[in-house]
Amino acid sequence: MSTDDCEAFVGGLEGQGIVFLNDGRTQEIVVADQMRGFTVPCDWADFGRVELSAGQSVSVAQLKGTTCRQVFCPEGWKYEGSLSQQFGFVPAGQESKSLRFLRHENGLDVYLNVLTGKEVYVGRTGA
Repeated sequence: MSTDDCEAFVGGLEGQGIVFLNDGRTQEIVVADQMRGFTVPCDWADFGRVELSAGQSVSVAQLKGTTCRQVFCPEGWKYEGSLSQQFGFVPAGQESKSLRFLRHENGLDVYLNVLTGKEVYVGRTGA
């Protein structure tokens, strides 16, 4: 998800009365970057990595004090080809150097990564 889309999503939740920040600390929502963890300090959740099998690890977040170690993924999700296996990041303003917009379909913007020749996807909250 792009930063702008994440902000729009959180703004929509706040519009429903859910509180994101108070005095710079998370309240009822926490935002995590899968490579760096929480974007702001959080007292009520933990972030880390869990090994699914040899050489396959994923980022996880959980409520502090939780003892359950089960990892939940979307139906049909596979490690192979996921961002957990091969992370890609394009800094804002640098998109045109490595990505070419192809189309919008099913809530996703589809780009061609001109460096790899593979399609990449950005989930959109609107449009």
